[in-house]
Amino acid sequence: MNESDKPNGDPPQLQIWDTATREYEVGTLHDHDDTWSLVVVAERSSADLCRGRISFRRGEERYDTDAILLEESEDALIRRATELPASTLRQFLAALLPD
Repeated sequence: MNESDKPNGDPPQLQIWDTATREYEVGTLHDHDDTWSLVVVAERSSADLCRGRISFRRGEERYDTDAILLEESEDALIRRATELPASTLRQFLAALLPD
């Protein structure tokens, strides 16, 4: 496509997505004597995709995974996070905790 084929000769426009994150408390994880709140941190990454991190929280402590979830909506992201087995969540948490 050359410049004359573009409407009004305007350059292509970039779409900027709202990168604000939203947090959803989805439950708790019991790990030995500790109880952690589970929070999904969701962020829209395109028009049809939403990515999410799992945040483990206890008081002032907070440990977040990388963006390990990718779904078409925040609702689907939350649903996927709540389907993760406790054993998988414990592995994520163990990898995040300091030695």
